[in-house]
Amino acid sequence: MAIKRSRKNRSILGMLAIMAASAILPAQPAAAKAAGEQIVCVDPGHQLRGNHETEPVSPHSTTMKAKVSSGTTGVKTKKPEYVLTLEASLLLKEKLKSFGYTVVMTRETHDVDISNVERAQRCNEAGADLAVRIHADGDSSSRTQGISLLYPAWSEAAQTIYAPSKAAAEMILADTAAATGAVSRGIVPRSDLTGFNWSTVPTVLVEMGFMTNPNEDLKLSDPEYMNRLTEGMALGITKALAVQVGEQEAEQRFSVDLAGQTTLHHYANGRMYRTRLALAPQTVQVTATRGNWGKIETWIGPMWVYVGGLQQKQ
Repeated sequence: MAIKRSRKNRSILGMLAIMAASAILPAQPAAAKAAGEQIVCVDPGHQLRGNHETEPVSPHSTTMKAKVSSGTTGVKTKKPEYVLTLEASLLLKEKLKSFGYTVVMTRETHDVDISNVERAQRCNEAGADLAVRIHADGDSSSRTQGISLLYPAWSEAAQTIYAPSKAAAEMILADTAAATGAVSRGIVPRSDLTGFNWSTVPTVLVEMGFMTNPNEDLKLSDPEYMNRLTEGMALGITKALAVQVGEQEAEQRFSVDLAGQTTLHHYANGRMYRTRLALAPQTVQVTATRGNWGKIETWIGPMWVYVGGLQQKQ
């Protein structure tokens, strides 16, 4: 027998779903970071099988959406989007690690069942400095092409992550479009994406191109093109996560022991930018400081390392 659901019943069911989601997915404190550590959480979109069970689109919302959709498919390659996104994410992971970032992946295989709420919460729990969601686009027209970057629309709930998310979207789009020569479709604020609405850390979504465009679909399976595309993403991320340093350079001389692999940074326009160069554990001589940063001489000239919390030896 069919059961007719009143508006009141639907509201109650929606609230029960929210309570259930909260019970299943409790908020966890962010993981403690090492001094100077930065974490990027990479979320390869979709999975082998979509999950059309529903979950709240945002905390305390009665609007429900599918936990994870199936994604699109390449019109020429016939490659599923979930395969492409993981390929790109694994490339991006290695490039980010080469800059010294700690990289957290929401998935590294296809046969998983991870909802969009769970993906956001994994990045939250990791204490990510930036969550990067990797996707590809689809359209009814085979002529539509280009890269776009999505970011959370402004809201009271998103006010702490809105500005850094938007800035990251701008930087990543600029470098990715420059690296590939692809059409830039701009940055787009979204309020309807579950992964954004549950995020408590800055977050963006990269739409790498249209798998419904034959030429772009083929490019997205070309190793050389994907190398350039993910390199552009990585460069944009390093700019977005460059550390702002307000202190003036002050001449000081002391030595510190670097206990682990230490990434070298270069200073420009009030920010410290990561390089792909690093020092093995050793004692280094600091010749100047900017706050918690020490200037050292290297084989490529003056560079900066994070010395906050390290014991200074005269």
